[in-house]
Parts: sequence; structure tokens; C-alpha cells
Amino acid sequence: IRDRKYPYYTMKGKDMQEKISFLGKFHFTWKKVLFSLVLLYIAALVIPYIPHKKVKEDFKHSFKAMNFYSPIAGTERIAYINDNTDALKYRLRMIEEAQKEIILSTFDFNDDRAGRELLSSLIHAADRGVSVRLIIDGTSGFLDVRTSPWFQAAASHKNLEIRIYNPINFLKPWKMQARLHDKYMIVDEKMFLLGGRNSNNLFLGDYTSAQNIDRELFVYETTKDEHSSLYQLRSYFENIWALKDSKNFSCRKMTDKVKSCDVKLKKQYDKLAEQYPSTREEWDWEALTLETNKVSLLSNPINTGNKEPQMWYSIHQLLMTGKQATIYTPYIICGKEMYDDLTTLKEKDISVEIITNDVAKGANPWGCTDYLNQKKNIWATGAKVYEYMAPHSCHTKAVMIDDRMTILGSYNLDMRSTYQDTELMLAVDCPELNALIRKEAEHDKTCSKVMENGTYQYGENYKEKKLSVGKKLFYAVLRVVVIPCLLYTSPSPRDA
Repeated sequence: IRDRKYPYYTMKGKDMQEKISFLGKFHFTWKKVLFSLVLLYIAALVIPYIPHKKVKEDFKHSFKAMNFYSPIAGTERIAYINDNTDALKYRLRMIEEAQKEIILSTFDFNDDRAGRELLSSLIHAADRGVSVRLIIDGTSGFLDVRTSPWFQAAASHKNLEIRIYNPINFLKPWKMQARLHDKYMIVDEKMFLLGGRNSNNLFLGDYTSAQNIDRELFVYETTKDEHSSLYQLRSYFENIWALKDSKNFSCRKMTDKVKSCDVKLKKQYDKLAEQYPSTREEWDWEALTLETNKVSLLSNPINTGNKEPQMWYSIHQLLMTGKQATIYTPYIICGKEMYDDLTTLKEKDISVEIITNDVAKGANPWGCTDYLNQKKNIWATGAKVYEYMAPHSCHTKAVMIDDRMTILGSYNLDMRSTYQDTELMLAVDCPELNALIRKEAEHDKTCSKVMENGTYQYGENYKEKKLSVGKKLFYAVLRVVVIPCLLYTSPSPRDA
């Protein structure tokens, strides 16, 4: 019995040594196989996005920057929303006013308080016969929606459909990097809201101290126009909705927990009337909005893969129409082509200033790390970078060109937004809107530090925040980890 269970006991001398040697090689080979599989998986995640695509000539020929301006007033009016509580109120009022259809697209949708308030209002609209369609990115679909009884309750409604864009599939790593980054809501053929806010407590309402600063635009259609930005956006949504990679999300089983959430959501709707009574009253949209000359939609391709940088090309072409530009971006991560384009603006005597988060306040560790490694190269493009220190991290994505054009939406000045994600921005020819955001920018610059003549200059309202020892150590390690990426993302020789 001992010999059958423990054959090594019966082996002598050379035979035992050969057996042990063989098994050692066998185990070592499996370690190498496992290590190779991990490397292959990482390669499948990254390699599809290493070759940066270029914008095709037909898109370049069709894009005419001056077509985004108009000498006369257009049919669409806009409201500028720069407050998180106002952002929630606008959404609740728009949902309340819907008669036929509500469309909501978001990168991140949580079942926290703000998320549940949105769901309760959407379910109430569905109860009164409004068709409600939600599309949510696959990352949030995997982390927040998939197992949530609150979303299961919403999906159980016959008038409410939910789809997940490019659901996370670990067996297809080459597709996992492509994300839906759009954030907008459309109501009937009447109005829509678009910007950078996700659907959770960080961006809506006043429910957490860890808020993000953001800005978005409400657009109101005064006269039906099939060429308006509203119709452009609705067509864009239908194309996303129809993709084979946009998968239906349904209620798997009406469990007691799901039923309980359904009841709570319906009760939540009544509580909202007490908390935000103005959202149950009529709003004078004309009085709340500004006249515009023209509103146009800019977008990236919608395929779930490596994309042509159509958004960055469009923004760069519009930047070339002015003499001065101010850019808001939460962080900056540029590739060689983007460095070249920024340098081209300098060569054409177009002044560019960028307002981005101070590293001590930034919410994106990768963006902060890249800035620590690349800030001298960014400064070398001629852009004047203001490192903004505010009570909350700034999530705004906006561009102001001279005193007329404003571009605002979801696009970050980084390679993910340029080559991987779906992105939407509104290009608005409206001097009043431009002046509003420029006034805020002037104040935000006083809360910033900026490099001038080799030394940092501090704005009068800048309040320095020291990095903790833990964060310093974290960024020190991360700066080394990202070194393999630097060769590919650093500027071309003419910019170095």
C-alpha cells in the first residue's frame, strides 16, 4: 500500500534523481506557460490600440470649419448648467415634461441616491406611457447594473428598455478598451441635455462631499429643423442603439428583493415632489435659455475598436479658425500626433491656454502621472497650462475660441478619448455663452499655478495642497510603471 501511494519511497539513486529532475522541468514549463498567457492577454488588451489611425480623406474634405458659424440666429436656444443640483433639477423637469419618448445615454449609472431618483422619475414616465430607452457603457453595466435589483426593477417595466454598450467580456480582451463615454438625455423632439456629467452622486444633486465640478448644455428646439443638433443627436443615438455590440439588459427574475426595489422607486417619486417642488411646475424654457447662431454636434466613430480621431481632428480644425483658445480638461495625455497638432497652433500664432487639475487635486491617477512625466513636453508645444486647485476635482471638458465659439461635452484631451471611446461635443456659436464660461475661466486661473520663465507663478486665490506621503510614494512608483508607454506617447523630435 505504501509503495502504491508513495512511489518515491521505492525508487533508488539515479532513477529518483531523473524523476525529480523531469518533474521540476515540467512544473517550470507550466510557470512559463502561465506567464506567457498573461503576457498574451495583456497584449490582446493593448496592441489593437497601439497603431493610431488617421482620419480618412473623405472626412477631411467633408469637414468645413466655417460651417459651424452662422451670421444669423438659429432655431435652437441653450442654457448653461454649471451646478450639480441644477443639473439634477433639469433632468427631473425634462422627464416630467416628456410625452412620447425619453432617451438617456451615460458612461456611469449608479444605484446611489441620485441614480435612484433618476430611475424613479423614468419609471413614472414609463407608467404614463412614455417610451424610455437607456444605454449604459459596459464597464458600468458590469460593475453597477448587472447585479443591481434597482436596475432589474427598472428593466422589468414594459415601456422601459435598457441596453449595455460593449458588455465586458473577458474572453474578448481586444474589445474591452472601447467604451461609451457619451452623456446626454433627449426628450421628445423638443429638448436635450449634453455634457460630461455621469448619472450618480458625484455629479448630480448635493449628496456627497466628494463632488466633481462639471458643465453641460441644455438645448431647446424652438422650431423643428431636420438639420438641427437635436436631430443629429437622435440619429447618432439610433445608430448606437442598433449596434450588434449594444446588448439588451433584462430582469432575470422578479425576486422579492427586485419587487421591494420597484415599490421603493415608486415611493421615491412622491418624495421628489417635496424635495424639488419646482420640477413639478411649468418652466419657461424661452426665458431660461440664450439665443444661438448655430449649434452643431461633433462625434467620434461608434465602433467598438480602435477609432479614427475624428473628434480631435474636428476640434483642431475649429481651433485653427481663431487667434486665442482656452481649453478645460481634467487631465492631459497626448500622443505624438496630438503634440504635433498643438505645436502647429503655436506656429500659426494661435494662443492656447489649458486649465487642468493640479496633481494634488486630480481624480485620475494615470492622468496625474502622465502630467508629472510629460509636463515639460506639454509646455514645449506653446500651450500655457494652468494647474487648477479647487475644493473639488474639475471634470469639465470645454473649449472657448475667441469670443464666439464654445465646444463643450465629454471629450478629454487624452488618447483614450481620441482613439478608443465614443465622444460627443456641442459646437455652439454664441457670444453670450462664450463670455459666461470665459468669465469663470478667468476666476479659475486665479486659483491656479502656471509655469512662466522657468518658475511657478501662483494665482491670488491658489491654496496649495501638499501631497500626502502615501500619494507621493504612489506616484513615484506609477511614474516608473508607465515608462514603457513614454516612447510611444512622447513628442516627435521637432517638439522635443
